[in-house]
Parts: sequence; C-alpha cells; structure tokens
Amino acid sequence: MALLVALIWPTQLLAVAGIVTANTTADIAQRFHTTQVAWFSLIVTMVSTLLIPFVIKAGDRYGRRRIMLAMIGLGVVGDIVAAMAGSFWLLLVGRGIAACYAPFAALSFPAVRDLFPARMVKQASAILGGSMGLVGVVGPLLAGWLIDAGGYRAALWFIAGATAVAFVLVALLVPETPRHDFQNGFDWLGGTLLGGGLTAVVYAVGQGGSWGWTSGATLGWTAGGLLALVAFVLVERNSAHPILDLRVLGRRPVALTVSAAAVGQATALAMASMGILLALYPAIPGVSDGLGWTSTHNARIGLTWNLVMLGTGFAAGRLLRKADARLLWGVGLGLGAAGYGLMGLFHADATELVLTACLANLGTGLIVSIAPVLVLGVVSVEEQGQGSGLMQMLFNFFGTVVPAVCFAVLAAHSTVLKGTAFYLDAGYTWVFWTGALILLAALAVSLFIPAPRDPAESDGAPAS
Repeated sequence: MALLVALIWPTQLLAVAGIVTANTTADIAQRFHTTQVAWFSLIVTMVSTLLIPFVIKAGDRYGRRRIMLAMIGLGVVGDIVAAMAGSFWLLLVGRGIAACYAPFAALSFPAVRDLFPARMVKQASAILGGSMGLVGVVGPLLAGWLIDAGGYRAALWFIAGATAVAFVLVALLVPETPRHDFQNGFDWLGGTLLGGGLTAVVYAVGQGGSWGWTSGATLGWTAGGLLALVAFVLVERNSAHPILDLRVLGRRPVALTVSAAAVGQATALAMASMGILLALYPAIPGVSDGLGWTSTHNARIGLTWNLVMLGTGFAAGRLLRKADARLLWGVGLGLGAAGYGLMGLFHADATELVLTACLANLGTGLIVSIAPVLVLGVVSVEEQGQGSGLMQMLFNFFGTVVPAVCFAVLAAHSTVLKGTAFYLDAGYTWVFWTGALILLAALAVSLFIPAPRDPAESDGAPAS
C-alpha cells in the first residue's frame, strides 16, 4: 500500500496542480498586466509533449525510479522559480522547468507492472488511474482556499511543497525498476523530431482559436509539425538505436488500444472542464447562459459527481479480478456518452447538473481506471514504457484538440460584449453532444480491441 501511495501522490499531483494553476490564471493576468496569460498553461503541455520520447527511453535504459527523481527534482526547482518570479517571463521560465515533471505518468504506470506482483498489476493500475476522482474532490476546494487566502503565490508555493513531498515519497518508498534497454546509442534526432513534431501540432491547435484556423500561422505550424513526424518515421526506419520501435505501434492491437484509450480519457476530462465552464460563466438573460456559480459553490456541488468518480475508480480495481477489462471499458464509454448526451439536454440548474454529471462520472471513473490496464495488456514487459508513453503523447494531443473543438462550437453560439465572448445555451448543448459522439466513436473503435493479456499469466514474477 505504501508503494501505491508513493506512486499515486506524484501521478495525481499533476492534475491537482492543473486545477490549482487554472484558478490562478485571472489573478496572474491582472498582476503582471499581460495579454499572453494562455502561455502559463500552454508551455507545460508543450514541454511535456517534447520530453515524453526521451523520458520513455531513459526510463527503459537507466531505470524508472532514477528518471522519476530527476524529473521531480526539476519540478521542485521550476515551481520555486515560478513562485518567486517578479516578471511574467521569469514566471514562464519557472513553469517551463517545472514542466519537466509533467510526463511522470509515462513512467508511473509501467512502474506498477515492474514493481507489483503480477496478480496485482491490473488492480493497482486501476487504482492509480481511478484515484483521479480524489483530485476532483480536493482540487477545486483547495484552489479556492489557497487563492482566497494568499493569491496566486500561495497556490504556487503549495505546488512546490507538494512536489517536494513527492520527491521524498519516491526516494524512500519506490525501489528501482529493472532495465529493459541495454543499448549504448541514443537517437537524439528521432526523439527531437517526434517530440518536436507533436509539440508543433499541439501549439497550432492551442493557438488556432485566436490566430484563426485558416491563418498562415496555424497552417504553417501544423504543416511543420506533420513534416517533422514524417521525417521521424524515415529516420527511425534507419536508426541503429530507435527511440521508439515503430513495430510496436504498427501492431493493430497496440494502435487501436492506445488511440482509443487516449481519445476516451481526453474527451471525458475535457467534458468535465466544459461543465465547470457552464457553472462559472455568468447568467445574463439574452447574453450569457451560464449558471453564474462561484468557484466555492461549484466545488461544493461538484463533490457529488467527483465522489461518484472516485468510488467508481476504486471499485474498478475489484471488478477487474473477474470481469474482462474490455467490457468495463465499453461500459465506461457508454455511460459517459449517455451522461454527457443527457447533460446537453438537462443542465439548467444544480439538480439537473448533479444527476447528469453523476451518470457521466460513473463512466469517467471506469475510463480513467481501465485505460492503463488495456494498454499494459497489449504490450510486453519490455514494451510497456513505449505503450504508456505513446498513450501519454496522444492524450496530450487530443487533450488540446478536443477543447479546441469545444470552444469552436461555443464560439458559433456566443455573444461578444465589450470584447468578451459569452456563451449561449445552444452552444453548451452542442458541446456536450459533441463529447458524447466522440465517446461513442471511441466505443466503436474499441469493439475491435483484442482481449488484453493478464500480467498474472504472461509476466511471471516481478523483478526485484
């Protein structure tokens, strides 16, 4: 149990930090008088996406614990720089350094397979993923209290302290994992092309709403990123020490599973964010059809559906002892689609939102719990780092694309008043229906996923 806690804390701390920092954005924009505050979050996604290929390879080659400690150590340094920053650009430097910690999940899920007895791998992986519900319970309340008490600096100092605790937990409780790569060379060019290409596309999608989707900047960054990815494939085919074995992704079970897992998780979490947007935007007749709640009120009401998500996530670990992971995954996608489909129709008050969000979060709890189990079930022990890393890269990508689509839908049903866009009810309806349709598409793809292998049958005893 201590080992699982030592992995849960740093893995889910990333989500807590995301909620806390998201709530500091308005304060930071006003304190530093900047119109570029979007970079406060965007730089984390971009640095994380760029580093994932190198993190995967380094974890396989040198042991995951060693790389975890290096990443968390850089995270602490970056968080301290950000908390002490006297200018916006120094704040971004700190956030960029702290983002070195962001790909932690690409190591933590494979570490479960390395460190736990084979019979416990599925349950431990489900609990590690499902503990995200705890973030939803604690994160919003914590963010409101910190910001009300001490502004954005208090929030950033809290993140620095929590990251330091993560370093101590990993250093004391997580043993080193076996090495899975014993080659000498390192494919720096391939890693740069892969990470850089995905980063360029993520940047283009993230900025497309403000630049314009057909603008030269958006199309240029997208084209540059896609060309880098094509070049990556060509380089990897001839590399003596490829940073990513294309034969792994080329296998149909891996490609289908990783893609469906990334899309399902990214969509479910994006829809949760859209629900928060609906709750917090003002209620102005004829102008804005939000609910007009305060952050604290939303956090209190949200305890209902976040507790549902947390309970479902932990229950998934027990259900996996006898149930097929694919069945639980399909049920999760179906419940999520049903919940968000109904939310599109019924979101006028707290009662409607609680009922529909609880149904949706029954699905989300299963989605975030079962996704890592599916991925670990279609790759070997030696390939687990690449499988989890691929899912993390695609999750970052779709985690940018799906919200961009949502805001484009909202913009089509909005009122602009004094330079601020306010969203109408039709926009919220179509956003939730869009999320439901994407989850149904992921469900359709998932029908072709083969039965995952049980680590208890295929791995044998874990290495010490």
